[in-house]
Amino acid sequence: MEPLVIRRAEKNDLRFILLLYRELDEVYAGQDAGEPILAADIAWLRISSDSRQHLLVAELAGEIVGTLTLIVVPNIGHKGSPWGAIENVVVKGSRRGRGLGKSLMREATGIARERGCYKLILSSNVLRTEAHDFYRELGWRETHVGFALDLEK
Repeated sequence: MEPLVIRRAEKNDLRFILLLYRELDEVYAGQDAGEPILAADIAWLRISSDSRQHLLVAELAGEIVGTLTLIVVPNIGHKGSPWGAIENVVVKGSRRGRGLGKSLMREATGIARERGCYKLILSSNVLRTEAHDFYRELGWRETHVGFALDLEK
């Protein structure tokens, strides 16, 4: 079996990331993932030019099989220590249960530690109960009630 490679995403990975997002959420179902949407191209420019943002991909035998986003946020509190947030964690459905998500999460946690984060939080849709079980298995715990405000037009 080929080794798993976890790396920062490159622009040509966008269409594969969008295919993974399509599996994750119905919102992406109407988009042609063969051609990255304009919003993804614009987001890519912002992410790739910001050293605080990490769009990671998991690659196995040349195939993008997982992704997540990590952002390291500067902070005045906690003696100036930054904090990190993980979002958009997804592993290709046919590849789940093989440790790929665990490896992605381990890599993101390592980056957060290297960057001096005092905490790492995770955002997950309340309806994704299988994902919540996965995070608990990795040692994550629910610590507070979160709230969201939908700012989409």
